[in-house]
Amino acid sequence: MISANLHVTLAFLGQVDARRCGSIVDAARGVRVRPFVLRLDEPGYWSHNHIAWLRASDPPGELAAMVAELRATLGQSGIGFDPKPFVAHVTMVRNARPPREDWPTLNPVEWAVNGFSLISSERDESGPYYRTAAGPFASPQANGPTGN
Repeated sequence: MISANLHVTLAFLGQVDARRCGSIVDAARGVRVRPFVLRLDEPGYWSHNHIAWLRASDPPGELAAMVAELRATLGQSGIGFDPKPFVAHVTMVRNARPPREDWPTLNPVEWAVNGFSLISSERDESGPYYRTAAGPFASPQANGPTGN
């Protein structure tokens, strides 16, 4: 996985009509961002889609609150998203083979989070890649001081 493609999906929107992007951005702007550190410490594998991932075994409450608020705001705005329960994880390898033995012990990865962005999944001859469509939507502290 290319490091620029590493991300945590808060709400999967699927195929979006370009005319809805403004409503999505408005919904995202309404989310209160609470800075936190995401500790990714548990490897795993999903056999149904052949993805090896790294997840947070104990996701911070700030992340859960941000996900809940974003999903509620999207729903109130009439914007559909995949309703599957949120799992704080980062895809590490696509089309991975199943592990032959237990995962090795890994050093946790700590990721400072102070905002989120609307990401668009694209595809070219080398495979999927991601680009920032809007954002980042950040906490006021992350944007610096605000004036009157």
